[in-house]
Amino acid sequence: MKLLAVLAMAAASSFAGSALAQTAIQAGLWETNDKTALEGVQPMPATSRQVCLKGDEAQLERLLFPPPDEIAKHGCKYEGGLKQPGVLQSSLSCPPADTAPGVDAKSEITFTPTSYEGLGQLLVKDKSGTTLKGSSTLSGKRVGDCPA
Repeated sequence: MKLLAVLAMAAASSFAGSALAQTAIQAGLWETNDKTALEGVQPMPATSRQVCLKGDEAQLERLLFPPPDEIAKHGCKYEGGLKQPGVLQSSLSCPPADTAPGVDAKSEITFTPTSYEGLGQLLVKDKSGTTLKGSSTLSGKRVGDCPA
């Protein structure tokens, strides 16, 4: 279930792969907020976390997705790119596994060097074929410099 939450947030948000200079954001301490809802499932609490991005890590994808090796480990595939300057469109697809359902997600994130917000749509499917639709609201902002 933990992987589902990670995948749902990642999918709703959405990335892996190499860092793209086109999605550069300002290095520093960021606060991210995610609210995901699945139809027919008890509402999940909103999550908030702080992430320190340094130097070449300062890419929007680093805030939105698990590390590329984690995504690859679960057989997931990511596609994404700029729809227009300041707008990242992405999709993430992960197959169902014995311990976690599969996830197909699409998102559109509007961003500046110091903030982002966006919406994601997801489809969660287990091995038996049970499917749940969901959506996520994502936002984040730079809140200062990283702690020393």
